[in-house]
Amino acid sequence: MTYASLLVAVDDGPESDSRLELACDLANAFNAHLTGVCTGSIAPPLYDPLAGGAMVGELLALYRDMAEAEVERTRTRFSEVVRNRDVTADWRGQIGFPGEACSRAARAADLVVLGGRNTRAPYHAPDVSDVLMGCGRPVLVTPPTRLRNPVGEHALVAWKDSREARLALASAIPLLRRARGVTLYAVRSSEDDETVAGELADVVQFLARHGITAEPVIALRGEAPVGRQIIDEALARSAGLIVSGGYGHARLREWALGGVTRTLLAESPLCLLLAH
Repeated sequence: MTYASLLVAVDDGPESDSRLELACDLANAFNAHLTGVCTGSIAPPLYDPLAGGAMVGELLALYRDMAEAEVERTRTRFSEVVRNRDVTADWRGQIGFPGEACSRAARAADLVVLGGRNTRAPYHAPDVSDVLMGCGRPVLVTPPTRLRNPVGEHALVAWKDSREARLALASAIPLLRRARGVTLYAVRSSEDDETVAGELADVVQFLARHGITAEPVIALRGEAPVGRQIIDEALARSAGLIVSGGYGHARLREWALGGVTRTLLAESPLCLLLAH
């Protein structure tokens, strides 16, 4: 198993270059094709409804021109970076809603690379929760300031016996094969340690069949949120990547993320590989 095609969301923000350079490194590491996607959004203008439709039309035209100019600037920068990194790539730029456009473009990718805690989301960059819950692909989330590289460093798999965790684990195999070491980390209460030990033994065997050696660790739940406990364990092991299921549910027209996923996205200085 490998990543043959990658999708990276790029924008006109300050962290975009770092995310794009990481995506180029991944493309070179896995000999993968890279697609860059940028979606300029026309945010609803504020106007006086009594001022007349002509002014509204002019504002919309102005905002569209600004969005198209931003997409073009981003395309130019994308072309420069991928050319310097000698990556096979293509570009998709359009006007629309970033989260929806990125989710649709993910149909042609094995892995989606997004920026976490992006202040330009959701109108000028994809919102992680929108893409994670809607794209049907694993998502690699990069923090604004990345502490370590997700390739070649230690990796921590946050294990919970769920559909999401199984998907995340299977999706992470190409990265886990290149990891310096892998910790399979489960946070549980003391009453179910025997059950969890059996789960971890199965997963360790599954990874071993893929040529990956993993150390199983069962930790008691502490006073800190579980997401924070996972981050602290990963930092203690000098990890560069956390692999976890991405949990959430639809609430009216928005996605409400689970507590652990929320904490990981809000606080992790490490890259996250999430799957829903």
